[in-house]
Amino acid sequence: GRYWARDCGLCGLIMLRNAARLFAQRVRSGGGGGFGGLGNEGRRGMSTDSAAAVPKKPRRWARNILGSLAVLTVGGSGYAMWNRMRLAEIEMADDDDTDLVDGVKKKRVVVLGTGWGAVPILKNIDTNKYEVICVSPRNYFLMTPLLPSVAVGTVETRTVCESIRSLSLGKRIKYVEAEATDIDPKNKVIRCNKNTELHGDLDHRRTSAELKLDPGKTSSSRAIQDSTRARPNFELEYDYLVVAIGAENQTFNTPGVTKHAHFLKELPDARRIRAAVSDAFESAVQPGQTEEERKRLLHFVVVGGGPTGVEFAAELNDLVNEDLRHFHHKLVRSDVRISLIEALPTVLGVYDKTVQEYTMKHFKRENIDVLANTFVKEVRAEATVVQKKGEKQLQEIPCALVVWATGIKTRPIINNLMKAIGDTVQTNRRALLTDQYLEVKGAPGMYALGDCATIEVPKMLASVKELFEEGDVIKDNALSLEEFHNLVKSKRDKYPQLEFYIDSIENAFAEGDTNKDGKLSLEEFTKLLERIDKKIKILPATAQVANQEGIYLAKYLNAIEADKDNAKETFKPFRYRHMGSLAYIGSDEAIIDLTGTSLFNIALGGRNAFFLWRSFYFTECFTARTKLLLFADWLRAKIFGRDISRV
Repeated sequence: GRYWARDCGLCGLIMLRNAARLFAQRVRSGGGGGFGGLGNEGRRGMSTDSAAAVPKKPRRWARNILGSLAVLTVGGSGYAMWNRMRLAEIEMADDDDTDLVDGVKKKRVVVLGTGWGAVPILKNIDTNKYEVICVSPRNYFLMTPLLPSVAVGTVETRTVCESIRSLSLGKRIKYVEAEATDIDPKNKVIRCNKNTELHGDLDHRRTSAELKLDPGKTSSSRAIQDSTRARPNFELEYDYLVVAIGAENQTFNTPGVTKHAHFLKELPDARRIRAAVSDAFESAVQPGQTEEERKRLLHFVVVGGGPTGVEFAAELNDLVNEDLRHFHHKLVRSDVRISLIEALPTVLGVYDKTVQEYTMKHFKRENIDVLANTFVKEVRAEATVVQKKGEKQLQEIPCALVVWATGIKTRPIINNLMKAIGDTVQTNRRALLTDQYLEVKGAPGMYALGDCATIEVPKMLASVKELFEEGDVIKDNALSLEEFHNLVKSKRDKYPQLEFYIDSIENAFAEGDTNKDGKLSLEEFTKLLERIDKKIKILPATAQVANQEGIYLAKYLNAIEADKDNAKETFKPFRYRHMGSLAYIGSDEAIIDLTGTSLFNIALGGRNAFFLWRSFYFTECFTARTKLLLFADWLRAKIFGRDISRV
């Protein structure tokens, strides 16, 4: 029913196209200017003078205009009818508040969060089977990898966010803009507070007295407080809870970071940074500004050499060299400085070594100072205090803007939840511990994914005797190559560390067979499992991981039968498939690391990688609207430059 109008429009377009072709054929054959007109044969009965008259050339431009108008009219009418029926169906779905299916009350699934892990669940879960409620203080999905571009104006703010209500149109999903403050796993209840702070607002403008600055110096943001946000406290029961609230910025308890440094994790962070960069340049050109103060204002410090820090340093360098230099030529040439501070010996520590070296050389060409093996000891309003590895002396770096991108840590609600479940079950203090089906250990019916969770991979060494007895089919107290091969194949789903040996089982067997008798004894098998267990890796806190987990969990929940609480007996555990890593490094160059993937197993950088980087993030946009806006922003920035105004 919902596609009827659209199909009618398409049929109309096809009929119009065929009619235009028939009309063109008649014109070329001398058939005159209409479908019902006479051809040359029909004119034989006319006068000789009339027959000998030279036929007029058809007015092709008029025909093309009329044809185009007809196509637009028919296509537009069909789209309008289809869109009206689509909206009507959405309204019907929104009005349908029933929580019954076949006369039985639906089980309630509460999803906390609207990020990379939560959105795939909302898009793929069966709302005919579950009552789905999404709770989050952020009522939009954020394209976080593009935040560095937003911070310098390459991409506008509305391009990287999509309303969560738009993404869940027609899915019978209820959204509540609130922040969960407590989770009771025993009674299956979450508690939400008033959340009087707007998630998308900028902080209030701090005065010079608050920042301990000279009079006249302030930060770049302000917010108005009114009474429009009136949210009562409430509790919400659940049958299944999905915790996908991400993590918060890790400061390592460094003094001054929370007060003086900018984070780059949410949309308001990018807006603050964009305003601060504009403030720094406008302050530098003020009459009476000293040279020392001007150099301080135009020194930008980025802490953290991961993908976020590298991409922001690159985007900021592009802004300075491609746009601001036209208006502040002398400043850019002599005073602007960008420093990237990293505690490790190189940037992009989790990437391939080839990519790391390429990025370091590229930053050197672009005059971006990389301070490797350097630790930040304190962040002040007008300086950053650092210490080189192996040195006792502290160094003070005058600067006006510090962007902190050093990692993540668990949110307070997650810490409280782990305590409520019990330290004996939740043994990992960095994130919620889940099994391979993403179910939280010690909390049945609760699932966690993304940055706030980590998957516990069972160690084979803990079950070495059971595995040995199961593999020893002929009961000779030894494993042959065939028995070892069958054991690895049958246990690869339960023990993901075996994936490293699937294609080289013979080599692993030969490595474990130390006495070269063609069999593995229990002692040899135990030592081999010790080496295999060392291949266990914690999944990185990336959007790629959270997205795959969200898609998997939606399928898992859809597979749960009505009379059961899980589908672990028939459903395979989650397996992460690494698709590669990308990062933008400036000047229309990027790096791509495909090592460890099933694609090409290569690492490269340059202009070709830049086009692949843009193509990837273009396709990652969830809707046609954000794709169109992103393409338009890239085109606008290339043709007209970035908008350098502070709004």
